[in-house]
Amino acid sequence: MQNNLQIAFLRVDEKGIITDCNDSAENFVGYSKDALIGKPHFEIIHGTSGRDACLLFNQLCQKEKAVETEITIQRADGELITTSSIAYPLFNEDNKFIGGVEFFKDISAVKQMERERKNFLSMLAHDMKNPVMTSIGFLSRLLNGKAGPLTEKQRSTLELIMEDQRKLELLIRDFLEYSRLESRQDKPVPGPFSMREALNKKIASGQAEYDKKNVQIGFNKSERNPIISADTIMINRVITNLLDNALKYTNSGGRISVNLEDREKDILVQITDTGIGISEENLPHIFDAFYRVNYDSQGSGLGLSIVKKIVEAHGGKIWAESKVGKGSTFSFTLPKQEIVDSHMREKLNHERAMEY
Repeated sequence: MQNNLQIAFLRVDEKGIITDCNDSAENFVGYSKDALIGKPHFEIIHGTSGRDACLLFNQLCQKEKAVETEITIQRADGELITTSSIAYPLFNEDNKFIGGVEFFKDISAVKQMERERKNFLSMLAHDMKNPVMTSIGFLSRLLNGKAGPLTEKQRSTLELIMEDQRKLELLIRDFLEYSRLESRQDKPVPGPFSMREALNKKIASGQAEYDKKNVQIGFNKSERNPIISADTIMINRVITNLLDNALKYTNSGGRISVNLEDREKDILVQITDTGIGISEENLPHIFDAFYRVNYDSQGSGLGLSIVKKIVEAHGGKIWAESKVGKGSTFSFTLPKQEIVDSHMREKLNHERAMEY
């Protein structure tokens, strides 16, 4: 195991030949300095003879002047180490590319801890799901009188237990979904999707809840009805979460406004409420996993984080603006992409169903 505080350094010329390195570079790759100098670094560092594998020879690096990424290096003894790498291109006075420098830091231990943490939490959620579902099943049978009549006190107690079990079930489902999105196991299954139709349906289905709380809701539809390529289940989760949050934090007599804009390269959805708002202190963190503005509130703290991951998995962006006491606006974009054919969509749907 390498010292993860060491920083390895390599300098290469315009052909990718190593011209200089430090002692840490020797430790990283397992070759002596004499063995490294004068050798092409592509195969030693990047494991391939292709120039595009190196950031220095990527147009992005030469355009941005510096690019940071993670790469896996195979040492001389075959051990694989994960490194955080940053590359700086070098140019002469005529602005001609003459090579560059790369710095590497061993982050193998950190990445292993991250994997173990994710695996443990995912395993824990999976192992909790079955007994929770089983207990809900037995509670339902008891409440339905399958095991005999219940007194009012017994029924009241069982209903409280059932309510808590339902809450636990939702927490576990949120965590499992977040875990799949974080590990990129749950990828979008794209298909033709009408945002206007989806918003109409969600608003209509929730009208009773808006009326019950005395909250008005308006929908400013775009003149056109663009059909984009998106995962119906995932994007409906985004819509549901944002509208439910708007209703949850809007007091009686308030208003929610939904705006859909058809733009040149994407569509923009904005959900604005006249609710309690979010403080400047909390606003930058609301999309963080497990973050709660109010720790007395119920929920997993994963809802907005899941929404963000879904939107970004579709190539979109999401952000929020808010003022305490005046309300919030949550906005997200989704790019206009080519519609996948029905055969491919059915295939992807089947593959995802098998994963569940």
